[in-house]
Amino acid sequence: MPDAFRYCFRFCCDPGFNDEIELLKLAAFCEEARIDDVMVFVNVEELNTGHMDEAEQDTWLALLGRIKPLLDARGITLSVNHWHSLMHADLGKRFRADQPFRAMVDPDGNAAALCVCPLDEAWRAYIARIYARYAALSPDTVWVEDDFRYHNHDPLHWGGCFCAEHMRRFSARAGESLTQEAFVAGLLAPGEPSRYREIWLDECREGLEGAASAIEQAVHAVDPAVKIGLMSSVPYVHSAEGRNWKSLLSALGGEANPPVSRIHLPAYQELVPWKYLQAFHMVSYVNRALLAPETLVYPELENYPYSRFSKSRTFTRFQLLSSLALNLSGMTIDLFDLNGRGIIEPDGYQQMLREVKPVLNAMNGSGAFRLPRKGVCVLVDERASYNVHTKDGARMEELYPEEVFWAGVLPAMGVPMYVGTAPEDAQGVCAVSGQYFRNLTKAQIESLFADNFVLLNGDALETLLSLQLGHLAGVQSAVWMPQNSGAYTFEQVTNGKIYTTVPNARASSVISGADALDVTYRSDASVSEYSALFDSFRKRRAACEVVSQDRVLIYPFGRFGSPQEIPPMLMCDVRQEILQDVLASSGRMTAPMVEGSPNLVPYVFADDASASLYLVNGALDAAETVRLRLPHASGTYALSVLPSRGEPCALTIQLENGSCTLPIRIDPMESALITMRKLAK
Repeated sequence: MPDAFRYCFRFCCDPGFNDEIELLKLAAFCEEARIDDVMVFVNVEELNTGHMDEAEQDTWLALLGRIKPLLDARGITLSVNHWHSLMHADLGKRFRADQPFRAMVDPDGNAAALCVCPLDEAWRAYIARIYARYAALSPDTVWVEDDFRYHNHDPLHWGGCFCAEHMRRFSARAGESLTQEAFVAGLLAPGEPSRYREIWLDECREGLEGAASAIEQAVHAVDPAVKIGLMSSVPYVHSAEGRNWKSLLSALGGEANPPVSRIHLPAYQELVPWKYLQAFHMVSYVNRALLAPETLVYPELENYPYSRFSKSRTFTRFQLLSSLALNLSGMTIDLFDLNGRGIIEPDGYQQMLREVKPVLNAMNGSGAFRLPRKGVCVLVDERASYNVHTKDGARMEELYPEEVFWAGVLPAMGVPMYVGTAPEDAQGVCAVSGQYFRNLTKAQIESLFADNFVLLNGDALETLLSLQLGHLAGVQSAVWMPQNSGAYTFEQVTNGKIYTTVPNARASSVISGADALDVTYRSDASVSEYSALFDSFRKRRAACEVVSQDRVLIYPFGRFGSPQEIPPMLMCDVRQEILQDVLASSGRMTAPMVEGSPNLVPYVFADDASASLYLVNGALDAAETVRLRLPHASGTYALSVLPSRGEPCALTIQLENGSCTLPIRIDPMESALITMRKLAK
């Protein structure tokens, strides 16, 4: 029986350089580490010679031909990790004399020396032929690297492509002759997006899908059973090039194969666990939601620059455990140098991978992560770049949507969440940030407020007001108060409740905080104030956290520095307790929340037959017990606990006043999968 969690090991060997030794070490490593698939790098990083010719490929094909029977004998599949498509970066190299490829051109008119325009027919024929030759080996999967994109092609500014052919196509769609300067200015123009924006995004999407189809047709003409996987990077950046995840993966997979995706995992180097999880929820968790449910997902676990100086075995193990919530098929694992040095046995990854594999199999094989997700629905839209309003119109980065704020905040605060890609995905409580409302019609926005309790950050409220829909949140107007301007320095509880055991508790709002909105509420609005903002002279300056119309939480902070930024000052116990109190009081939150423990992240999965809670400890303190808040729940529950370390156990708990304490310990960077069943009276 195949493992429920597949290790896909990315392996670099330089043909002719210690390869006899390295292949023996590969075989031993795979057996010790319980590897399921080996993704052999071809023309990789430090050994990359540019767009190689067929004679060079023959050398790599010969190596693959030696590796495949070695793996076959051990029941391990072979995959091919061709290191580039368009080319990651020039890195001092140029097209060869016999490569008539058209170079990628950036928004400033700079042409690359090695990075290719994806519309170039000569390159499409070339890359399709390259992949077809791999298919003749009947590998499990051939992978298209993450340079298959328009952005991030050094030394180009942002990326491309604004070459002559692209400009011809842009002009044809626009029905006018366009200069590059005029087109770039138009697609970035502030305010309501111009038609140039749509032209840019549509053309980008179609260009990459056309290149993907060329690769797919060539591969499947040779072997229809070979899967084609796509590697990718940060989803909000891909939004700025019009990516449709489902159609692109479908173009690669063809008719007979499932879509296969290696989504990005943050932290090429080790981070403190809570910081990693924050990025994980704002990138990987969002990306998974944009893919079709049937997609085979193998995230990118990478240790760069490939040494335990950069990332420990312990942190690598933590990434494996914490990623289970994505509903995975396995993990791509990149641990060692890409210069031909091969496997570094003393690093000891093989022992760690072997030790953790049974728990990964058990947890992933339980089926819990395939159940519907519960909690607060964080709303995003992969088409957001079509609708976002730029501020200055000066940089391509202004096209990046900022819709993932709540995905970074809620899990750390002990609040389970899932990512929705349409308003109807919300199941009673939803969270909106950035300019998300610009993706919806007026009727959709009205319905969202009518059917849900809605969390709004400052940017979302500003957008709502700009759409003349502030009345839905009971708001008349709002103006920004810049942080560190003296306008406010702390938040103070004003509703008379005791949070964090302190009357009138305060939370700091300076230095590493955010701008905040001074909100004027409508005279006919129902307003319940939880806290207010004060300046350093203890003078009240504005309402802060407010529940309006009994259905909207105004969380006024916004105007962050980047789409992935959560100002550290916003994360604290006072705000955690207010947030959970608001959600519990809303009458719409049914999923359990974790009380007290910072960065003890809950994921909730349930259907009519079963419910599971997956807890991941992103703190460096152990959770000695787990306090759960289950609004409006009561009764006796039977629990089955599968910890990432230690023995499984069974518990019976009694819920009183919607809360309980689980007598389980979760150590730092460990996890536990808990199955819950209510017992009959």
